[in-house]
Amino acid sequence: MSILDKLHKNLNPPPPDIPGKIDIPEEPPIPICGGTRHSQDADAPTEIHSHDLVFFKAGTEGGRMGMQSRVYAAKAEKGTYIVIAEDEPRFALLSPDCDFLSRLDALVREQNLIQGNGYHSRTAGLPADFGGSIDIRYASGEFISKSDNQSPIIPQKADQAIHEIFMDAFSSCPKVQLPDPSLIRKVEYREQGKDNYSLLTFERDGEAAKLSSENKYSSSDKVYKKEALVSASAFDRITEDVKKYCLFGLDGVEKYHVSSFEPSKKALTYVLSDGCKIVVPYFYGVIGGVSDIVFETERYLKSLL
Repeated sequence: MSILDKLHKNLNPPPPDIPGKIDIPEEPPIPICGGTRHSQDADAPTEIHSHDLVFFKAGTEGGRMGMQSRVYAAKAEKGTYIVIAEDEPRFALLSPDCDFLSRLDALVREQNLIQGNGYHSRTAGLPADFGGSIDIRYASGEFISKSDNQSPIIPQKADQAIHEIFMDAFSSCPKVQLPDPSLIRKVEYREQGKDNYSLLTFERDGEAAKLSSENKYSSSDKVYKKEALVSASAFDRITEDVKKYCLFGLDGVEKYHVSSFEPSKKALTYVLSDGCKIVVPYFYGVIGGVSDIVFETERYLKSLL
């Protein structure tokens, strides 16, 4: 042992042995990718007695195996709001006279979609082209809910049947006549808190569009206001979004839409030229970009100030 080694040893003596101390080997870290979590809902029904289907959402991610369904349907105030989320998502409000939901209920039984009800499994690190999820709700409270991102959640035959019934609905079911988006004269974004709020108001004003904001913070009673005049063409974004996503068809969907999150205090209110108001609240889980529309509209309005 060199002089330097002896000096280092004297300055840094080893820790004393502690009676009863047990050396526990360090466990290897849990890998980030590949870990699987799964559960089985003991309350998941094994049989559905109701035929009053009010909500249907399916997402199959097995593109390599021909799986293709990414669909959404929920009862609304004036009909059934449906979405097919393909490369170019499609949105519509089907007439309440259409037998779409009863046909969908028959498909649930024919394809035995209740099999494996309540089972959920997620493996970390997998690309988004495996497995999928399905969520079906009835007015009685009965439900079918299952998911797996590693293996197909439903047979390919059932997946094709789901896709076909939604495609047929777009081509054959009568649609509800909704107000023309060009009739919108004002849109309001509001986020309400217990002691605070945020309000953005965008209104057509002749050859221009007027935008104003109000913000009250819980730490103060003062209301902060701001206004701006922009080109009337800036309002086109509002009407285009309403038309693209069939937003007026969402009226009442929140009564049937299934979400694991508490209802948000954010909402858009559209005021038409005749004074009629249509409220579109924020609720998580509608596919095709619809769930983002409240947030995206807020961000767009703020960008104009």
